Amino acid sequence: MSTTTTTLEPFTLSAPPGTDIWRKPPSHNTFNAPTNPSPLPTFALETFQRAKLTFALPPADKLRQYDQAGLLLHLTKPLNQDKWIKTGIEFYAGNPYIATVGCDAWADWSLVPMPESTNNSNGSQPGATIEARREKDGLGRSLWIYWIVRDGSGKEVERRPLREVTWVFAEEEGWRVGVGGYVCRPTTEGGEDERLEVEFGEGVEIEILDKGNGDGEKK
Repeated sequence: MSTTTTTLEPFTLSAPPGTDIWRKPPSHNTFNAPTNPSPLPTFALETFQRAKLTFALPPADKLRQYDQAGLLLHLTKPLNQDKWIKTGIEFYAGNPYIATVGCDAWADWSLVPMPESTNNSNGSQPGATIEARREKDGLGRSLWIYWIVRDGSGKEVERRPLREVTWVFAEEEGWRVGVGGYVCRPTTEGGEDERLEVEFGEGVEIEILDKGNGDGEKK
């Protein structure tokens, strides 16, 4: 099996207040967050292998409740069908968390503490490296999301499993996936003009299965 890995250039992305990606019953459905690239590059879902990015938010004293950024996978199909996964850092109750939201029919939300960022008074920027990748076990296929922890030199020292999303590859035929970075500033409290600006210092790395090489599974 052969794959192609593409790395999109580093970038900075900003979002105004009132932007979000969130779907909650009975009727709330918002998808107006800035992304990079825009529009997102899309690939046949059956070829998707993994995506990874590294980013850093502003210091905590510049953040608002629910400020967030990270990796977006947007699944689409003709006749206006769409699903999505976003995973990154979200500022909640005065602290940054690694947050993951999966949206099939409706969205859910999970938070993982960032022990490395418990001291928010030193002006440091909460940052992370996040990877989403196709995996397979004895029960079937799924998307696994990891928080990649690095040392001071940038070397990977730990892969912390965050979430297994089982529905992503349940039906692949006809689906496409857009991949990129996103930034959201949902609240307008604190002013409607100040934008949230986030640095994606290593761009976005995307690995895709070359066409004609099987069903997309890594063996």
